[in-house]
Amino acid sequence: MSDGKTFLSWPVLRQFTGKDPLGRGAAVRSRHTEEITARTETADRVAGSVCPDCAVGCGQ
Repeated sequence: MSDGKTFLSWPVLRQFTGKDPLGRGAAVRSRHTEEITARTETADRVAGSVCPDCAVGCGQ
């Protein structure tokens, strides 16, 4: 592949060959995942409200 990814880096392969058979931990983490930050970390302010579409409370 041209972007530097190989077959050996596929999360499903890490899941079945490693110590995370359910894919809930290290097997599904990537370098990109580790670099992601919440959008609220760099926000000027964060409103503590909920949208009228649902009552989950995600803060969208």
